[in-house]
Amino acid sequence: MKPELKFLSDVEIKLIYDSAIRILSEIGMIMPHPEVIKIMKDAGAEILDNNLVRISPKLVESAMKTVPKRGDVVLYGQDREHDVCFIDRLPTNVCMTMAVDVIDPWSNERRTATNEDLARLTWLADQMPIISINGGLVTPQDVPGAYNDWYTWATTLKYTKKHITGGMLGAKCVKDAVEMASVAVGGIENFRKRPCISGWVLTLPCLAFDFESIDAMIEMNKQNIPIILTSGPMVGATSPMSCAGTLSQTLAEILGAITLTQLVNPGAPVIFCSFVRSLDMRSAIACMGSPESGMMRSAMGQIGKWFDLPVRMPCLLRDSKVLDAQAGFETGVTGVLGAINSDQMDSMQLDSDLVVDYADLVFTPDCVEGLQRIVKGINVSQEHLDDCFETIKAVGPMGSFLDHPKTLKNCRKELWHPKVLNRQNYNVWKDSGAKDVRTVAIEKVRSLLNEMKGSHLSDEQCAQIDEIVENAQK
Repeated sequence: MKPELKFLSDVEIKLIYDSAIRILSEIGMIMPHPEVIKIMKDAGAEILDNNLVRISPKLVESAMKTVPKRGDVVLYGQDREHDVCFIDRLPTNVCMTMAVDVIDPWSNERRTATNEDLARLTWLADQMPIISINGGLVTPQDVPGAYNDWYTWATTLKYTKKHITGGMLGAKCVKDAVEMASVAVGGIENFRKRPCISGWVLTLPCLAFDFESIDAMIEMNKQNIPIILTSGPMVGATSPMSCAGTLSQTLAEILGAITLTQLVNPGAPVIFCSFVRSLDMRSAIACMGSPESGMMRSAMGQIGKWFDLPVRMPCLLRDSKVLDAQAGFETGVTGVLGAINSDQMDSMQLDSDLVVDYADLVFTPDCVEGLQRIVKGINVSQEHLDDCFETIKAVGPMGSFLDHPKTLKNCRKELWHPKVLNRQNYNVWKDSGAKDVRTVAIEKVRSLLNEMKGSHLSDEQCAQIDEIVENAQK
């Protein structure tokens, strides 16, 4: 059977759900958007001063009936080879977005991320089979700041054939991203049939939206673009100093947003996600790799699957500034906690989501394959044990299984063999250059980048996409 990891019993999930419902109905959420206020009012929500909306349990329950379940959601690639569904799959590696710095693959120095970095990182992610969803791992800082999202969409569409998740600043950005994606897939009709992009929507703790996010969300709903819907409160800062209380607030914000999506467009696809995290009370820094952050996100993943929704969690984001022992510890702890309760795991950023090390594009996929092996669990069946009995009988006491035919036949099915992590004995490792894991990974990255060519799109398609970005700035 596959392993289970439960931080919450079904009774405790119901308690958190009931608390979230109470928060929405008695406290409410701020939704500063005239169209949204009208939609909520017409649906029977209570509208108070300052765009505060109180949402009844009945409205939430109705929304949870129409929101698509895990088996009904597909994230389409630009071609069918890269389609991603959520049933009977092992958890996959997906690209987090919006870091602002990189660790240069040649100088190994930290510097500001450029649009060229974005192109390289997107292309590298496209080469890794274990990475199922691409996206703007970095936000280029050498382009006009108000149009970062436009440049990010343009560049990622040119350098990957996989599904892309990215940020969208307001309804205008959504419309332009759709237009760019339509160019990439050969027209708007092709895009409508198979939308190859999805967008982040983050609530604003505590219990609020900002205008641009909610504006983008309702436009994505209208266009049936999947939304990665997330809430990210910090324990003790933007939520109570309580993991349980923070979970109830987090869930309230997500349920409030889901309710709105289903009022705008019943059946609009939503991916359940949460950036819930702890705050280091000494440094006032948000902790992505702390045990509490990992526990709460695993619990939120458990809640998402309790609702039977597709689940994406930022399981592999680290607080370490470099790819060192701390990063390895945080990858292992938060990775195991997240992998068992998540369908997709955001990853490949360091320093609380601020920096991307190119080496991570090789290191993290290797780690995720190891996590997938854990999630597969142990095959225990009578047939399997009978087969093993016959093997043991054939080898006999004091025998060796190394030369038995079934050892070679089954070794790759039963055991995980890393591509980057080192298991050689010390002398072999030393004679091979005594390279640490980052050195091995960055050498692989440099080798791959030497093979990088231009966009997979035609020059004409690239020019059309660039024109959309230019027109947005006019």
